[in-house]
Amino acid sequence: MALKEDFYYKSPIFIQNILTSIYGKKLMQERYGPEYEAKMKDLREKDRTVDYRIEQLERLNAFLLFVQAHTPYYQKLFQEHDIRLPFTSLEQLKTIPILEKETLRQQNEAFMSNIDAPVRGRTGGTSGKSLQVAFVREDVQERMAHLDYFKELHGFYSGMRRASFTGRTLTAVDQKKPIFWRMNRPLNQLLLSIFHMKEENFPAYIAELNRFRPAALDGTPTAMLEIAQYLLKNNLRLEFQLVAIFPTSETVTPEMRHLLEEAFQAPVFDQYGSSEGAPIISECRERKLHLHHETGIIEPYGEGGEVVVTCFTTRGTPLIRYRIGDRMTLSDERCSCGLNGPVIESIDGRGTSYIVSEKRGKVFEGDITTIARELPNSVLRLQVEQYALNQVTLRYIPDEQRFVPKHEKILLREMQKLLGSSMQVTLEPVRQMKQEPNGKTLIVRQSMK
Repeated sequence: MALKEDFYYKSPIFIQNILTSIYGKKLMQERYGPEYEAKMKDLREKDRTVDYRIEQLERLNAFLLFVQAHTPYYQKLFQEHDIRLPFTSLEQLKTIPILEKETLRQQNEAFMSNIDAPVRGRTGGTSGKSLQVAFVREDVQERMAHLDYFKELHGFYSGMRRASFTGRTLTAVDQKKPIFWRMNRPLNQLLLSIFHMKEENFPAYIAELNRFRPAALDGTPTAMLEIAQYLLKNNLRLEFQLVAIFPTSETVTPEMRHLLEEAFQAPVFDQYGSSEGAPIISECRERKLHLHHETGIIEPYGEGGEVVVTCFTTRGTPLIRYRIGDRMTLSDERCSCGLNGPVIESIDGRGTSYIVSEKRGKVFEGDITTIARELPNSVLRLQVEQYALNQVTLRYIPDEQRFVPKHEKILLREMQKLLGSSMQVTLEPVRQMKQEPNGKTLIVRQSMK
């Protein structure tokens, strides 16, 4: 991995664009195919007057029977708790114990189904815990169909141009040329680095957007907000008309939505998913959030709005009543838009905290959590605290059995990749993270004066 990255960053920009497009071709082959086409046809034509709970129960039973046959962890769990399938009601799902992230991390292999699940990924997640997950191609394509169907409802169709504000490290930290984007041609996608969001760079970003003329923006909303504020401050407008803006990964506040819509002159439609594979939620034309009930079930859990999720498109690494760490306000409201899935009043649990880097600008919480992806599940939790523009401390709880000294070098390398080599990074192993007065444990703490 390090050798590939070294080759990429040392290559001319036109070679980097070619390599980005080659990777985009791989993603395209994973995400689009017969299952995608079949699911898109089904979503466009389905009868939405039928009670969604009937389909949800059918899909839940099919998923649980699959898991019982193919997943070692659940084979043992269902036997221990005398889980009898198929269920006759959705309420019976509550007989299955809650799945904690720590259980998934500690017993990662036992969650891997004994089937071909070639699409692999890692996630940092909002808890800062690194997890490995696997997906079968059919599930990846079904999820892609749901996301594309959501965008179709707002006038954006697969193949149209889009510009994505991404936390992928597209450019070298010390790149001098103001070309902070790369082109993914197979997906007709302009990838814009969020690590160079400084005021002196905004004219270059805006000029590139005007050149590319995307139909939609997607990605990190706080990065889009930086551009939006610059446009409004300087009384500027883009030279083309967007169809819509589709933010991902972070909570979009009403204030953020207003600024984005005013600056870009386009409506914002929110969405929710996760790298682990949570059920999909998307916003309709009436500005209501709907659970795509075909993809899973969301249940309230405990106090403070926390939820647990069961996702039907995670057969490679099944997640049942998974405590994902997010918070939502659920609702019994019905919507006039025509979608018949449950309404989610609000998504409350995706953070927007960030570290300020002299080289990278603002580096957001969701991107900081990814630094543990290169480790073999050897870090239990992460926290970054900033004391000065060029000084941060990375606290981590090491797994006593898996963590070895070379993992410190990997953490330091990934931190400097994110924040730049001029950032002084102090590594601090700890046994536990300090909680805030409200009981939360922050991933990012700002102590810069």
